[in-house]
Amino acid sequence: MLGVYEMITTICMNPSFDKTVEVDALTLGEVNRIRATRTDMGGKGINVAVVLRRLGMECRCVGVMGEGGSDQLRSMLDAEGIPGDFLTVPGSVRVNTKIVSRETRKVTELNELGAPMDEGQLQAFISLVKEKAAGSDYVVLTGSLPPGCPEGTYRRLMQALEGASCILDAGGKELDLGAEARPFLIKPNLGELQASLGLELRTLRAIRDAALIYLRKGVKHVVVSMGSMGAMYVGQDKTLFAPALRVEAGSTVGAGDAMVGGLLRGLEDEGDMARAFRYGVAAGAASVMTEGTQLIVPEDFSSLLGQVKVQEV
Repeated sequence: MLGVYEMITTICMNPSFDKTVEVDALTLGEVNRIRATRTDMGGKGINVAVVLRRLGMECRCVGVMGEGGSDQLRSMLDAEGIPGDFLTVPGSVRVNTKIVSRETRKVTELNELGAPMDEGQLQAFISLVKEKAAGSDYVVLTGSLPPGCPEGTYRRLMQALEGASCILDAGGKELDLGAEARPFLIKPNLGELQASLGLELRTLRAIRDAALIYLRKGVKHVVVSMGSMGAMYVGQDKTLFAPALRVEAGSTVGAGDAMVGGLLRGLEDEGDMARAFRYGVAAGAASVMTEGTQLIVPEDFSSLLGQVKVQEV
């Protein structure tokens, strides 16, 4: 470790319990027998924190959670060694159900909305983030927002975190408005990038040109995850493409969160965003190898890192 920074803070405003169930073949409108089940804690900000801890990084998670289920969620965070500071609001921690078909390996997701927030609670949360993220060189903002949060909530949070290098992994309006706060890095997937710009991006050059739109807005780095197509990094003076690694797929849930964790691990080791890109690709692929929402096994990440092939575009 080079010890580049002291702490990473991840923001998770809408945590969950992720319940994964396996069926032989999902048939709509019929009785489906569950063959296996497991429950993990979820929410993209928590997922990133779990990946960071499993890759040996120091981090903390700041978030919002409903009262119902809060004790169980805190216990699960403790088990992963993740310090957490959460604003508790009326309601319950949401439950997201992932139905995995053993026949097709496709995942059907049924996601609850989560406990709602009002303006007063949002103001209190912003104050909590400013206090707990103070001194963090990197702050990761990712995941869905609770009902009641206005558009531009992530932009508002980043503006309150003056001086921190922010990483934004969001789609839709939160990506567009969040870019106005000039984050250090954005990590949309290809679908989010196409939807935000209203463009169909069919070539690597087109994807690069789309990413450059955000660099011209003041974003410093863009990483686009493209599933089986691989991933792309676009910086001010360099564009890199990495083909997807060939791995045995367990579940793609959480692969983008693992990529963010891997990128930060790479920044710690390499001190350079372009070189850190390899780490992000390896972490994303390692996550795909796990079942359900288990995220990442460090040994898988280590074995894949040397297999990442990067080329300039």
